[in-house]
Amino acid sequence: MLSYCCCCGPSCYMYIYVNTTEAELQRNFTKLSELQEKVRNGTETEPLPPELQPLITGLDDQDSDNSVIDPVVRLFLKRQKRMQEVKKRREASMIERFQRFASKKYYSIRRGFLMTAIALRNLAVGLPPIEQLTREVAFANMKEPETETNQEERLKDEVGHGEL
Repeated sequence: MLSYCCCCGPSCYMYIYVNTTEAELQRNFTKLSELQEKVRNGTETEPLPPELQPLITGLDDQDSDNSVIDPVVRLFLKRQKRMQEVKKRREASMIERFQRFASKKYYSIRRGFLMTAIALRNLAVGLPPIEQLTREVAFANMKEPETETNQEERLKDEVGHGEL
């Protein structure tokens, strides 16, 4: 049996949900990008407040969480840096891309082999002391030095994003 709607208006409404926090963050990023471009072009005549100074100087490693930098500015600058790194990777030569691919595969296969060896040893002999097991798993999870720093920065970025 078929049923029909007899009213003039729609029988079903669709709702579009907008993440207002993300939308506000994107608006702030757009404003900061425009301000940074004005400062670089020399068209900005007003002096920048101290919390926006890193737009000119960039973010230093010595900048700590207790400095006067606005958290949105800090996140904006880290995002810019991450985008530059992605652009650099995309524009890398074929040899550099292959080296990166081979390195990632090496560490992935190495981890799988070591974790399998640890698991088989644990089945055959039993569990070692927890400290030894922790060291072995940490050794198996070891990544290339360059990647470790990027992972730490991403974790810091996530914490920074939470405070917004």
